[in-house]
Amino acid sequence: MSTNGHTEVPLVSVIMPTFNDRQVIGDAIQSILEQTFDSWELLVVDDASTDGTADFVAEHFTDPRVSIIRMETNSGSGVCRNRAISLARGTFIAVMDADDISMPQRLELQVEQLSQDPQLGAVSAQVLEFGAWGGPVVGGWPTNTSEIRARQLAQKMPIPHPAAMFRRSQVVEVGGYDEACLRAQDFSLLLRLGPVRLATLAIPLVKYRTSRPISLGYVVRNDWYADLARRRNVAQRSGVALDQLPTEIRRTPIGYLNSFKSWLIRNAREQAQLARLRLRARESQRGTSTVDA
Repeated sequence: MSTNGHTEVPLVSVIMPTFNDRQVIGDAIQSILEQTFDSWELLVVDDASTDGTADFVAEHFTDPRVSIIRMETNSGSGVCRNRAISLARGTFIAVMDADDISMPQRLELQVEQLSQDPQLGAVSAQVLEFGAWGGPVVGGWPTNTSEIRARQLAQKMPIPHPAAMFRRSQVVEVGGYDEACLRAQDFSLLLRLGPVRLATLAIPLVKYRTSRPISLGYVVRNDWYADLARRRNVAQRSGVALDQLPTEIRRTPIGYLNSFKSWLIRNAREQAQLARLRLRARESQRGTSTVDA
C-alpha cells in the first residue's frame, strides 16, 4: 500500500475501487478533497488497471489522506472494497465509485446524521444520474422510513449504494461484501445487514455516472447475481455453513421473463427521460437563437 504518511485517525474512511478509470478518477478524488468535512481518509484500490490509473493517482494526488492499494491481479470490485475495509481506520465507511462525484457537503451531512442517531446503520442520499447521454436526472429513492423498511422486507434495493455511508463495525460484523457475487455486491451487503435501520436524505449528494439506455444484457446479468445474493442470504440465516452456501447463478425461463419485464419498464422510463432532455435542449437552443437575433 502506498500512503503519504498521514497518521491522524480519521472519522470517515472513503473506499474507492478502480479499474482503468484514469480518464475520470481525477474528478472523483478532487470531489473528496473539496469536502467541507476534513476528518477522512481515501483508500483507492487499483484492481490491476492496465491504463496507468494507480500511477496517475500517485503522481497527481499527494494529499497525505489519500492512500493507494495496488491489487496484483484483477479481482473485482467486491474484493477491492473488502480490501479497503480491512485497512480502514474510520468509524464510518463512505462508498465512492471512481467515476462519480461527491457534492462538497456529502461527508459532513452524513456524519451528522449517523452521529445524531446511534440506531441508524447507514445513510444514503439522492443521486444525480449523468453520463454521455446527458443529465443530470435526480433519482427518486424513497426517504420515508416505512417505505425503506418495506423494500428491505421485500428484498429489494432499499437505498442508493453509490451515495451510502455505513458504520464500519456493522459492515465488518456481517463479513463485508459477498465476494461470491460477481455483480450485485452492493445489494448483497444490504441483505447481509438485515433489519438494520437505513435512511436516505432527500437532497442529492452524489453525481452518479451511468449509461443509458440500459441494456437488456446488463439487467439479466445483474438479476442473476441478485438472485444468488438472496439465496445465499436465506441459506446463511438458516444456519448453512459458509462453505456450503450456493455459488452458482440460476438461468431459468421465469428468470429471463422477469428480467425482460424489468428491462421494458426501466428502458421506457429512461427513453422518456432522454426525450425530455432532448426537448429541453432544443428549447434552450431556440431561446439562445432568439436572444442572439
